[in-house]
Amino acid sequence: MRTSVLIPMFNAASSVSRAVQSVLAQTDVDFEVIVVDDGSADSSREVVEGIRDARVRVIAHERNRGISAARNTALAAAQGDFIAFLDADDAWEPGLLTRMHEAASEVDAVICGRTVVLPDGTRRTAHSTRLGEMTGDEAATAMLVGDVSPFPWDKMIRRAAFDGITYPVDIHRFEDHVVGVVALSRVARVRSVPDALVQYYVAAGSLTWGRVPEVAETERALGFAESELGPWLGAEPSRRRAFMVCRTLFLMLTAQSAMRSRDTLAAREVMTRCRALISPTMIATTLARKPVLGAGALLLKAAPDIYRRLFTAYVKRQYALG
Repeated sequence: MRTSVLIPMFNAASSVSRAVQSVLAQTDVDFEVIVVDDGSADSSREVVEGIRDARVRVIAHERNRGISAARNTALAAAQGDFIAFLDADDAWEPGLLTRMHEAASEVDAVICGRTVVLPDGTRRTAHSTRLGEMTGDEAATAMLVGDVSPFPWDKMIRRAAFDGITYPVDIHRFEDHVVGVVALSRVARVRSVPDALVQYYVAAGSLTWGRVPEVAETERALGFAESELGPWLGAEPSRRRAFMVCRTLFLMLTAQSAMRSRDTLAAREVMTRCRALISPTMIATTLARKPVLGAGALLLKAAPDIYRRLFTAYVKRQYALG
C-alpha cells in the first residue's frame, strides 16, 4: 500500500464527510484512510461509518484524549509506505496523491502548498518559502526557522521516519511543528513544491479569542524537540542557531496568541514572561538568520504595546475580520 491517510477527528460531524470524500476522490487510488474518533460527542463517528468504502477504517477512543493521542493511534495502525495527515475540517484537491507521489520520486518526503479558505469565503494560496529538493537535514533546519511550513497536513513522509516517535500528549501547542522537524531530520531527501493541493479552512473563532497559552507548555515543546533531536542538533553550529531562532519564534507566537485572549491580565502576564525569555543573544541570532522575525522580536521586547497594536491590525487585515 502506498499511502496511509490519517484523519484525527473530534466533533467534526459538519465537515468530516467533505474531508474523507476528498480522499476517496483521489486519482491515485492506492491508499487507506484511518479516521480516529477522539471521543466525539456529536454524530461524527456515524457520519464516517456511513461512508461505504472498504478503504475507510474508523478507530474510536472511548473518551477525548487530544489530537496528539489520536495521531498516535492512527500512526500505530498505519500500513502504508508513506504517511499523510488530513484534518477533519480540511480537504484535498483530487490530484494531491498523484502529484505528491510524482514529486516523491527518489525522495523520502514531499511538502506541498495550500489554499487558505477564510471565513468570508475568500481564498488565497500559500506555500513554504523553501522550495525544491533538499536533504532531510536541510529541511529540518528550514522548518526550525519557519522556511518550511509547521503543518503536518501539507506533507507526505515515509512511514519509517516516524518509527519510535509519538506525539507528546501533554503538549497542545507546537507539537505538530516539533514532531515534523524530528521526522524530517530522519530522512535522506525532501522535495518542496508550490502546488496548492490542500484546502485549509480557517474558522473565524480561531482568529479572534482563545485561551491564554501557557509559556510552560511552549517550553515543554522546545524541550521535547531538543531531546528527540539529540546529537543531530549539536552536530552542526548552524542547527543550534536555527533552534535558537525556533525558540524565539515560538515565544513570539505564544505572545501573539495571548494578545487574542479576552483575559487581559493573564495575557499581559504571558507577554511579560515571553519578553523576559527572549534574550539579546536570541534576538541577535534571529536578526542574522531571519531579519524580519528578529525585528519583530526586538519590538516585542522593547515596545510591547506598539507590537500589540501592529499585530492586531495585521490579523484583522490578513484574515478579513473587519
